[in-house]
Parts: sequence; structure tokens; C-alpha cells
Amino acid sequence: MAEVVNLDALIQREDFIAPSDDSTGAGEGGKSSCSTTDLTRGESFYETLRKPDFQRETAAWTPSAVCDFIEAFVNLDLIPAVICWQSPARLTFIIDGAHRLSAIIAWILDDYGAGARSVQFYGKVPSEQEATHEKTRKLVNKRVRSYQEWRHETGNPGSIPEIGQRVRALAHAKIPLLWVPGTDATKAEKAFFTINQSAVEIDATELKILNARSKPNAVAARTIVRNATGTKYWQSFSPDGQKAVVETGRAVYAALYRPPLEKPPRSEELPVAGHGYGYQTLPLIFDLVNIANRLPVEDATQNKKKYLTPQGHAVPEEEPTIRVIKETARLVRRITGTNAASLGLHPGVYFYSPNIRHQPTAVLAVAYFLMHLESVDGFIEFTQHRAAFEDFLLNHKMYINQLTVRHGSMAKGYDHIFDYYLFVYEQICKGSTEGQVESALAKSDKYQTLVKERPVLSRKAKAFSQDAKNVKLLSDVLDRSFICNLCKARIDKKAMQLDHIDDKSLGGVADLDNGQWAHPFCNSTYKEYLRANGLLK
Repeated sequence: MAEVVNLDALIQREDFIAPSDDSTGAGEGGKSSCSTTDLTRGESFYETLRKPDFQRETAAWTPSAVCDFIEAFVNLDLIPAVICWQSPARLTFIIDGAHRLSAIIAWILDDYGAGARSVQFYGKVPSEQEATHEKTRKLVNKRVRSYQEWRHETGNPGSIPEIGQRVRALAHAKIPLLWVPGTDATKAEKAFFTINQSAVEIDATELKILNARSKPNAVAARTIVRNATGTKYWQSFSPDGQKAVVETGRAVYAALYRPPLEKPPRSEELPVAGHGYGYQTLPLIFDLVNIANRLPVEDATQNKKKYLTPQGHAVPEEEPTIRVIKETARLVRRITGTNAASLGLHPGVYFYSPNIRHQPTAVLAVAYFLMHLESVDGFIEFTQHRAAFEDFLLNHKMYINQLTVRHGSMAKGYDHIFDYYLFVYEQICKGSTEGQVESALAKSDKYQTLVKERPVLSRKAKAFSQDAKNVKLLSDVLDRSFICNLCKARIDKKAMQLDHIDDKSLGGVADLDNGQWAHPFCNSTYKEYLRANGLLK
């Protein structure tokens, strides 16, 4: 996964239809270019800068891309114009070019996602974002030098010889500006979509989310992804509504992304949703929200034009948004955590390839599988067969990779992996052995091309590759996992509970010899089922 620099905090968002009592001069345009002075906080032009509330996050450039652009700027290279629109409130909305302006602002502020401005905006930045900030900062300071050093050389000529010959040119460094005419916000929004279909197109999935930006599922997804920090999409809600959204969003974020996924992986605790920071993060959570709420999960690439229609401004609705985010939390509690409904699914079994690459498509497939089990009241039966089902998944992990390659990732392929889960699960429920399940797959038109294989690792290299280390780590983690004493399947440490073998209600005491590890669901609902059917003391 490519590292991306989060510059989203550097230019604030605003409703396209910001109120104004005087629209005189709106839509007429403005200055033809902007300099570092114009992009400095406190300067009049900077203080008018806004991003439309519907615009995607400014988090798509790699550290090298940010550095390349800053270097091009100070070298007076040709830079594409930033396209703006002046609203009736005399705000400067960026229609195209937010990354370009934000990169220079980042250089000025020394903030590549974890500086003072970003910390103020987010409250607390994810560790991955902080690491990328440091990497970008070091790269820029090595190749370009910091803006503070350029300013110091300006006032103290000769103090930094490496930039002394170029520092005067900075006064002439400009980013050209072009302006969308007119005062109609809908036309300006249409211009945004039109312009962003040329050069670097907006990804179809991004369009899908932008199109739904004011709807409960999109607001819930953005709240979760940003740990209820940053842009407050819920700010129009009542105080109680805001509290509900923030608290639920943070709880879901913690359940999905804690502890953070290390690079390279070193911990046996793996987060359900992988990296909490990256280009796949919002699309994954958006579709997870849709699955939790039984909303359509659409492959946007099949009908991209559908999402190119400007939507205009809409205020998010409080009650539906709260309902949607709470339903998402309910599904996530089923996957992980210590809630009594939690199955405590081990991420290493379900959500990671053999070399610990996170599989977001599998997250959606598992979520859909659990929603299916809920619809047929099937969690007791699943628990009865869970150990055998998970053993088969582990012994055939490469099947998920093959299905994803064949059908596509995320919305394109999750339902195919769900079908595979259901096929295997139904075979196991019928009492089939692993070999018999393999035979049934081989006879199926859908699955006959699946090949049982192991990751290909070099047998000649003297040093272990990172892939080899990852495969060994996951193998050992799974081999040494705690086992639920009730269903015999592996337990994720974040969900394990110490259960009384002889129940407290029957006189059992908190003696270590009377303790056993169990999944929360097994420790509650399944245990009661076993006792009610005479299968447990």
C-alpha cells in the first residue's frame, strides 16, 4: 500500500452555499496567482481559502510527490493552474488543485499531517499518519530545506549557502489561478466533477462516496474513519446527537483499528480493518456501514456516470445518521471486542493473507456472512462448527487471494468470497471432512480452478526476506493462539474472557482451576444453550 500524506487539515471545508448578505462581485474571479505570502496563515487570501464540503480528502500524494511539487515551486518550474470559484460569501473555493496549494502550505507550516495545525484539527493523529509526516518532513528538508531556513537566509544572506543563490527567486514563485465564472453553486459543483474527470480522474468509488456525502452512511463512514476528529460532518445535530455520533464513531474506530498495524508487523495482535490510514480506508468503512445497515454495496465502476450528477447542498439528518452508525457498531461488536454478542473472530484467521497483508475484501465478506447468519438465527450452529470451518480457511488461505484476483477487490469481489464461505460452511455443517470439502470445491464450476498452495519463499537466500518473516510470524501466532474451551476455535486476545467452568450461579468459585478461556458469545449465549440441552453441567 502506497504511503500517502494527509494534508486535509491545512485548508478548511465549507458549505458551498455559505450565507452572505452581499453577493456583489461574487463569481467574478480574483488574483491571477498566489505566492508563499498569500498562503501564510493570517494573510487575507489564505483566510478566504476553502474546500467544498463534498470534496474528497486531501490525502492522495506520496511523500515524494509532495517533495517533488515543493521543489518544482521553488525552482520556478511550470505549475498547472489551480481552479477556484468565488462564492457569494466571497470565499475562495478550490475546484481543482487542493493538493498543490496544500503542499506549499504544508511546507510553510512544517506540517505534513502531524504538525501543529493537523494536531489542532484532529486532536490526535494516527501513528501511521505521524510516521508519514516525519518521513515527508525529512525528505523535504533534505532536498529543498525547510521554509524556515529559506526565510532565515532571506534575512541573513549567506547563512545557508546551499540555498543562497535561489532564495531571491522565491519572491517570484507563484501558483497560477483560474476562476470559474458565475454565482451558481450547482454549476460550480458541476465544474468540479467535470474538471476532475480529466488528467487524474476521480476514482469511481470516491465518486460514489462524494455522491452520498450528506447521507447517513457517508457521514457515519467519515466519522468512523477519522475517529470523530477533523471535519465535523455532524455539527448541525443537537448536542445529544453530536455526542452519540462522536462516542459511537470512536468506539467503532478503536474496535477496528486498535492496536495499530505495525510496518513491518511485529505484534501478534492484528487490527480487524488493517491500516487506519490509506486510500482504501474510507471505501472499506463506507461499504462496511452499508452491509451493517443492509444497504446496497455498489460496484461504482459499473455505472460511473450515475455519480457525476451534482447533488447540491444537503444538511445531514440526525436520527437516520445515529441509527446507521449504531447499527454499524452492533455489527462490529459481533466481530470483535468483549460484548456478550462478540464472536471474537481472530483477525489472523479471517482478515490477513499468509504474509500478513490485510485483505479488506475479506472484511466485507465476513461482515456479509455474519449478517446472513443473523438473518437465519444461525450463530449457535456456526459456533458448533466454527473450529472445523476456521481450520479449513487457514489450511486454504490462498483461496481468498485467488478469488480476489479473479473477481476484484472490495465491492467487486466481496460477494464471491461470501459465496465461497457459505459453500464451505454448508459442507462442514453436513459433516464433510476437509478432504471431502476439497472434493466438493473441485466439482463446482465456481471453484474447480482453486489451487491449494503455500506462499512461494526463496530457498536460496541467506537472509530471511520480510515476506518470510511475516509468514513465520502469522504461522506462530496462530499456532500459539488461545483456544476457546467451549467451541475449540481460536480466540482473538482483544475478545478473550476468563469463564467459570463451574458457573458462579451453581456455586463455582474464582479459583484458577475453575477458569477457562472463552469467546464472549460462547461464555454467554452458547454456554446457556449447552446447559439447556444437557450438554454441560
